[in-house]
Amino acid sequence: MAKQSKKQDMAFQLYADAVKKNIDKTAEAFGVSPDQFEEVRNALLSGAALYEILGIKRASIDARYALAYQLYQAGKMQEAESIFRWLCSYANTDVPHWMGLGACRQAQGNFDGAMEAYQMAALYGSLEDPAPFYYSGICLLKQQRKDDAKVALQTVLTLGDASKPEHKVIMDKAQTMLSGLETGA
Repeated sequence: MAKQSKKQDMAFQLYADAVKKNIDKTAEAFGVSPDQFEEVRNALLSGAALYEILGIKRASIDARYALAYQLYQAGKMQEAESIFRWLCSYANTDVPHWMGLGACRQAQGNFDGAMEAYQMAALYGSLEDPAPFYYSGICLLKQQRKDDAKVALQTVLTLGDASKPEHKVIMDKAQTMLSGLETGA
């Protein structure tokens, strides 16, 4: 037993040394010290958004979101998508940014890309909002993937809380779509 423990200790130390060497190389590539790199890494691992670490003010994030939304409303999908992509990178835990990115991609016919964004919205929203699944269901229907769309729409009904008006609207739409799929419409 003692030999196995010693082997495990040696293996762990070799692994730790390799990780340290990689961190040093990565830090050097980013032009920061290994300690600075570790600080950023730990902040990200504990849930901080990149904009917070970089010192970008929340007001700047909110202003960019407002601009992206205005561009989306004006039908300027490529410009809006570009800003939403930036927002998703720097304020990655904000569900509206992922939903906006998904909507832009969906409007441009990039259904796989839209569903990726909606999946991120669902995850960052702790799977409490049925909207990402509803819009994924629409994308799946556009791709003629009816069985997958049924699953997404049924998920809307499972996750939704009918006592919340915003959920009820989406749940009703999902039920109507499911009924249409069941009758072959």
